[in-house]
Amino acid sequence: MLHSAFVEIHLGHLRHNLQRVRQRLGPATLVAVVKADAYGHGLLPVVRTLRDEGVRHFAVARLREALMLRRNGIEDTLLLLGAPLPEELPVCAHHRIEVTVSSSMLAEAVCATARRHGPLRVHVKVDTGMGRLGLWPEEVPAIIRRLEQTAGITLAGLCTHLATAEQPDDPFMQEQLERFEQLWQQFGDAFEAQHVANSSALFALPASYWTDSRQLARIGAALYGYLPCPELSQQAGLRPAMRFVAQVVQVRTVPPGTSLSYGRTWIAPDWRRVAVVGAGYGDGIPRRLSNRGQVGLRGQRFPIVGAICMDLTMVDLGDPASAPDVQEGEPVIFFGEGGPLIEEMATWAETVPYELSCSAAQRVPRHYRQHPHPAQLPVANR
Repeated sequence: MLHSAFVEIHLGHLRHNLQRVRQRLGPATLVAVVKADAYGHGLLPVVRTLRDEGVRHFAVARLREALMLRRNGIEDTLLLLGAPLPEELPVCAHHRIEVTVSSSMLAEAVCATARRHGPLRVHVKVDTGMGRLGLWPEEVPAIIRRLEQTAGITLAGLCTHLATAEQPDDPFMQEQLERFEQLWQQFGDAFEAQHVANSSALFALPASYWTDSRQLARIGAALYGYLPCPELSQQAGLRPAMRFVAQVVQVRTVPPGTSLSYGRTWIAPDWRRVAVVGAGYGDGIPRRLSNRGQVGLRGQRFPIVGAICMDLTMVDLGDPASAPDVQEGEPVIFFGEGGPLIEEMATWAETVPYELSCSAAQRVPRHYRQHPHPAQLPVANR
């Protein structure tokens, strides 16, 4: 029996986005961010596709993700972006997983691990304004000296994270860059490379920024075809790799005054044709889209009505006399080609696009495509 919803991942679009990113990077080195199951796109299929295109540096957030890659034969450079627990560091050393040092306590644990369990490659993270993980700039000199003096430690990178890269006109990004540049001028010779930019910064910073072969760039969202700012996505020429599709499970004609779903938040103003779609918040469709989102169906847009349920979403097809003759089993596009852009859906849900891709539930099957899909998916037998 077919599942009533599925996520389509277009690997051809992933390759296209990689080309666009590389054109922008110039001599800088791409670190493909594949954390959170490659932003919901599937860790192993995405990494294998990128490896086929020559990518050799990957970043994850959790040790478990890095170990999954190692167990599946990925021997390339793996960077752990999150703060590992001290007891995880010997595992990192054993599996050659690079570690991000973001606190003085973690720096001490890294030194102890390098002495007892073998060499570690580390990236020193500075908090220049993100206010999350990272060393305060005034802590950096002592930490670097401590790491430099410990046998077995290689200083692979000095890095920071930008808080407002998706807002190119915000002067705070320039403040962060200046703080980081001061540290790089002082201590850069101790490191193999530096890395500051995420996907938004890749396209927001001027092209002249990408001229140093000692630069790395941590790129996630852009590879998957979207940025928080839709205008940046369009200018970058990116193609969203994910498409969320569900099937109509029932079509109903309801009289005036009929309420739909929990809380009776939508009441039919007159006779309406309603499609019940087999996906809900249990599949990753935000409940916030209730009575405010839209879907694509037969090349048209139709509004979501009533509260989105765990497994079902209702769609208003309009006046029965003029509504399309939709049948059970027809595909409905929540986002992607044939429906709203993922950025549009994110706006309606008051979130960012990558929360939506990460939220696509594991119970929703992934279908991987290498080539463009037909203009209209065939109606599935149920």
